[in-house]
Amino acid sequence: MRSLQIMKSKLLIVADLGLVKAYKLDFTPNHTPRLEQLEEIVLEEAHSRLLDKLTDEAGRHSSPTQKNWGAPLADDHNFKLEFKRRLIRQISDHIRRLIERSGCDVCWLAAHKEINQKILDELPPAVCNRIKKNLPRDLTKVGQKELLDQFLNANASII
Repeated sequence: MRSLQIMKSKLLIVADLGLVKAYKLDFTPNHTPRLEQLEEIVLEEAHSRLLDKLTDEAGRHSSPTQKNWGAPLADDHNFKLEFKRRLIRQISDHIRRLIERSGCDVCWLAAHKEINQKILDELPPAVCNRIKKNLPRDLTKVGQKELLDQFLNANASII
């Protein structure tokens, strides 16, 4: 049973706040892993500046005066949290679509530890059940060999 499970194709997904990559993992008859990149999704919103997102002067910081020295006109902390939450929802939507479309029964996921659980919370239970290995690491910028090593040799948390 175990060798049969290893032989099936797997979907590998790696993500951070600005990038989602999907790979298909196959094993040759000699049990050699073969990784093929299926898709790379760059979230442009994650790479733009905060000022580019604000549409009026009310959200910007004013010049300091004696009366309100260094105090912003509006607190952008909530804006940053909302922006991050929207990005996580977009990432989750992409992951859901990739898993549903892939036809693979088994998916392995790696996402930065700061957003890993938040992504899982946004996914529907049917999609979460297909994620069999979960690494709370940012592996979006590593090469394919190291990506394979991380997944195949890591004692990942099982969902």
